[in-house]
Amino acid sequence: MGALTSGLSLLASPSVIGLMFLGAMLGAFVGLIPGLGGAVLLTLLLPFLFHLPVAEGVALIVSAHAGIYFSGSATAILINSPGAPECAATTLDGYPMSQKNRAAEALGISAMATALGGVCGVIGLVALIPAMGAIITVLKPASYMLLAAFAIILIGKLQSASVTKGILSGLWGMMISFVGYDPSTGLQRFGYGQLSLYNGVSIVAVALGLFAFGRMFYLYGTNRAISEVGPTVIGERIGGKVFSGVMDVLRRPIQVLRASLVGFVAGLIPGVGGVAANFVSYAQARATSKRKHEFGTGIPEGVIAPEASNLAKEAASYVPLIALGIPGTVGSAVILSAFTILGLAPGPSMVSTHEPVIYLIAAVLLITGFLASGLGISVARHLALITTVRGALMSPYVIVLGIVGAWAATTNFIQLDILVGIGVVGLVMMRLGYSLPAAIIGFLLGSVFEHNLTLTEQVSGWNFLTQPLPDFLLALVILSIFSTPLFRALKKLRGNGAKVEETQTQKEEQRELVAVGAASTGSASINMAESGNLAGHAHSAAFFKRPGSYFELAVDAVWVVGSAIYWVTAIGYPSVSRTVPIIVSSAAFVIGLIQFLSNFIVRLQRITHGKKKSEGGHEAGKVVVANVMTGNRREYKREIAIIAWTVLMLVGIWLIGLLFAVPLGVLAYFLVLDRCSWRRAVISGVAMYVVIYVVFVRLLATQVPHGII
Repeated sequence: MGALTSGLSLLASPSVIGLMFLGAMLGAFVGLIPGLGGAVLLTLLLPFLFHLPVAEGVALIVSAHAGIYFSGSATAILINSPGAPECAATTLDGYPMSQKNRAAEALGISAMATALGGVCGVIGLVALIPAMGAIITVLKPASYMLLAAFAIILIGKLQSASVTKGILSGLWGMMISFVGYDPSTGLQRFGYGQLSLYNGVSIVAVALGLFAFGRMFYLYGTNRAISEVGPTVIGERIGGKVFSGVMDVLRRPIQVLRASLVGFVAGLIPGVGGVAANFVSYAQARATSKRKHEFGTGIPEGVIAPEASNLAKEAASYVPLIALGIPGTVGSAVILSAFTILGLAPGPSMVSTHEPVIYLIAAVLLITGFLASGLGISVARHLALITTVRGALMSPYVIVLGIVGAWAATTNFIQLDILVGIGVVGLVMMRLGYSLPAAIIGFLLGSVFEHNLTLTEQVSGWNFLTQPLPDFLLALVILSIFSTPLFRALKKLRGNGAKVEETQTQKEEQRELVAVGAASTGSASINMAESGNLAGHAHSAAFFKRPGSYFELAVDAVWVVGSAIYWVTAIGYPSVSRTVPIIVSSAAFVIGLIQFLSNFIVRLQRITHGKKKSEGGHEAGKVVVANVMTGNRREYKREIAIIAWTVLMLVGIWLIGLLFAVPLGVLAYFLVLDRCSWRRAVISGVAMYVVIYVVFVRLLATQVPHGII
């Protein structure tokens, strides 16, 4: 009790309060810049910590870390571009709510759910402070491995048009995660001689490419605004919508508590928390909801789940960080560096010697959650107006800010190329009904799965199957794989009786119709046997019918060829470095081959294509979760044009530098692609230059590329 009182008394200092507010404001500002991420801000703050006392330094760094999440979610809701990778799960229902003209309501939900999730997380953190070390040591490598597998499979079912497309999305993410050096051997893998890929593919490039660039390419192609219902009403109505979102959260305390608990538990596990925690929370909410088929179409429950998990998992991530010095996310890794600068050594000594500081961390998290959310609610009515902007007008700004933000986070030109490439992949995945959440979660947990599988083999082998916790987790993994076919089988068994009766009734009605037809035409040449034969011939003819386009056929072929090339490359590595990549690429090859063959074999299409439906969301009265976006030739040409412009922008940055290429590229965009006036084009180019120079060059001290000329 004395440590709690001492920790709270530190908040009485005006300097601590002032720096906490400053950190929250900086976090909220950086969160509005897609791709920049909290880790960049925290890194920029590290030099200032050398001149600050412990309490002030902790208040600044922790509040900056916590302050980013609401504003990062705001961009995820409004423009499908998460300001931080952790906010990617919010795009699943937050962005569709914006498309339904409910942006302000979604922002209100985000703000309140984030604040309440922070309360739950802080309560959990305070409760676990006395027993931090003992809790973490319960989990062994086998448990980490199975938790990662469970998360990938569970989230692989989100927003995919079929079972195979969801699994392939997750496997693709895992294969991308293996690029770079192998932590076990230090060997560079799948870099093909590029030393700049030694550290692998950046999470910023993957998150921005899938969720921001792919969506911007799509919006330019359709040439419509985010809100598909019409302009958002200005004034009191928007304010009312924000309040409506707040009330939506308050009416669902059980869901908030459950999502916070899921996020907190996931945050306790290093490597599984962070982005994965929010996706796991979303998947759990969908699995337990009575409206599970509406998830992904823009419902409040789909926003509450990841948002309530946001600060809850961040609070939980401090448990392994403080108790064992193990960071669970990139942000907590930077905070570990901050603790070192401030003279705080994580481990038993910090728990015993600096216990008041731990309570200060909890208090700062709690206050910052409400501070950032209150700020968000106050500006939500203005942020909601972004959804009325035409996609073609918004695309260049988001793309340019994404490129600059990715550069600030990586300072690696190859990562910019990967960013655009993954953006194209994201567009294709959206068009063909693949799962973006599965792809990013596979990327995030692929290395976790590989590392812990290697440790399990080296330490215990298959003996982990004799332990209760791994056995329970393995059962969850198996159940998650076969839950869908088991559910269908049970449903089919329950409906068999009614179906037989209905079939007999239909046959009787058909006989009557044939008899009537024969009587009226004077011919009975068409009888039931012949009609059955015709149906059989039709079924045989359809056996080799191809359901998709030639483009989808080509994509399916890429799965087969690409995974085969990946497998051949992996074979050349040492045993420790190749085991998991071979397993993953083999699975991708087999499932990709099934996906390819299903273009010709109808019986396979039940698991490979499902029912193709448009983005509208309904067909035959059923809510569509899978997001298969059909388009026309004009849209495809526009998408190719915006992709070409983005590539030329990168070439320009490489040749003449970012500060010259960006305004010229924006000028060319509005003159050639958007065909607007010279005045607007010049103003847009100059405005983009000013934003980049003031924000990135001056305020954030980013060393932008100067070009080779």
